[in-house]
Amino acid sequence: MQTAKKILVVDDEESIRQSLSDVLKDEGFEVTLANDGQTALKMLHSNLPDLVILDIWMPVMDGTEILKAIKARYSGLPIIMISGHGNIEAAVKAIKLGAYDYIEKPLSLEGVILTVKRALGESKSQRVKESASQKSEVRSLPPNVSIGGQKLEDRWVAAHSRQRTLKKSIVMGGQGLHSGGKTGIILSPLPPNSGIIFTSLSSEEMIPAHLDYVSSTDYATTLKRGHTSIMTIEHLMAVMHIYRITNLLIKIDREVPIMDGSALEFCQMIEDGGIEEQDAPLDDIVIDKMYSVGSPSSGRYISIEPSPALTIQFLMDYPLPIGKQEASFNLDDPEVFKKEVAPARTYGSVKDYGKLEEMGLAKGGRLSNLVLVGEDKVINTSLRFTNEFARHKILDITGDLYLLGRPIKGKITARMTGHTENILLLRKIAEGMSAVTQK
Repeated sequence: MQTAKKILVVDDEESIRQSLSDVLKDEGFEVTLANDGQTALKMLHSNLPDLVILDIWMPVMDGTEILKAIKARYSGLPIIMISGHGNIEAAVKAIKLGAYDYIEKPLSLEGVILTVKRALGESKSQRVKESASQKSEVRSLPPNVSIGGQKLEDRWVAAHSRQRTLKKSIVMGGQGLHSGGKTGIILSPLPPNSGIIFTSLSSEEMIPAHLDYVSSTDYATTLKRGHTSIMTIEHLMAVMHIYRITNLLIKIDREVPIMDGSALEFCQMIEDGGIEEQDAPLDDIVIDKMYSVGSPSSGRYISIEPSPALTIQFLMDYPLPIGKQEASFNLDDPEVFKKEVAPARTYGSVKDYGKLEEMGLAKGGRLSNLVLVGEDKVINTSLRFTNEFARHKILDITGDLYLLGRPIKGKITARMTGHTENILLLRKIAEGMSAVTQK
């Protein structure tokens, strides 16, 4: 008979302690309670639990001090921080100090159970499986089937490809480009077949990183489910795509931080967290016929056609100082992406800022997180590449493509397009995939 896992709940509010105790006991856990830090530390030393749920704001000794004390002696003990006065900065600080996760009050008891089970390794919870199953039929495509309905050539199937997650939770703080607020992200591992799931600090609403949940493509790609929206996901999703991260919980406050306007720091974040291959297969989406949006004669188009690897070519033709630019990359190697595409920064023109302000966007635009284009020159920086703008468009396309839920093999050619056309192309691909599953 398996011994019940032990959980210590530390909170100065009796109602919180009792509510958590009741719901955890209903789930089969053994629960002990402490109303202050000193009592909690004594209980730890006499009867070490498997997990601690710890409030941040408590008198005499706050949760941050307790967290440091516990980690100094029991570094491997998972700790979930809770707070009624928190924000993303507090969450990032707690995770950096060693906390497993951070949850805002008022608590969703269902969300607490989900987090507890993840922390204890019992992460195939029904909530995550339900979120994954709510993705559309395109994610249920049978293995080794191309979207044109014919069996794939063996050379087109990713050999020995496995699903991936991170080895540990990692965090990053920053500023939102469009919201203007301080923001950050907490990335936590998930089990196979979970998918990439976004959620917020203040809500346990889970938003699959999938085409079905795209709500806006105005200057960035936004996901929405219920009353929860997550903005500017494309740079982070591009990194997940190229590093083939398939299962991950992303906790965030409204908007993915813009960092320096590129995806370079996200690459480093993934490498610092470490990639873990999982015992589940991963089949790429293999394109075997052409799909397109727009037409070459219109000057604005994007298409995808068969290719044994992901290749993206982008062409643009604007007045100077942008001018004519072209970039093309085979993106089946993370090192190529990290060196040639990820450093390319987002850009904007001075004359567009008035329009963006009217729309309530670009509140976080700074000289350090975008390339600002004036009438005749780049105003605030030196370009990292002569064709940096075209490379950045490739970065955006790479991120939007991953909203089909799996890596893609195909050759994309695009000219003068943006997020709106990217998503329209994905919808055409999804229709083709859905038709295959219905045959």
